[in-house]
Amino acid sequence: MMSTIREISELLDHIGFRKTTAPDGSPRWELPVAPHVVNTSGGLQGGLIATLADIAAGTAALTTRPPDAGVVTSDLSVRYFRPIIAGTARAVSRIVHAGKRSIVVQVEVIDDTDDSVAALATVNFATVSFATDRSATPAG
Repeated sequence: MMSTIREISELLDHIGFRKTTAPDGSPRWELPVAPHVVNTSGGLQGGLIATLADIAAGTAALTTRPPDAGVVTSDLSVRYFRPIIAGTARAVSRIVHAGKRSIVVQVEVIDDTDDSVAALATVNFATVSFATDRSATPAG
């Protein structure tokens, strides 16, 4: 599993995702606009905006789980309002619900050139156990 985590981390680094800290000390994720992450119209590619929201929401969701539990995305919805064509996309997460088996996180994707909301995502997670018996954890 550590190898997989390292490989994913290397992929995120290669694309340009970066974890920073918000002024209140909470983790924040960002993605700078660069030639390799834009669509044919010059805006940040929508799938990468969805990935940014998923990563940011997952980071927030994990803070609600004990050390022997994790989360998997069960549903992701993104509404795109405007393109991000320069600067950096910044994901700001807010936990809406944290139950025993599910967590719902809302993420605003902010265009840092004018601090406007460029996209709004809702991400639902299921809690999974890091049990050694793989049959005890949900697929996905």
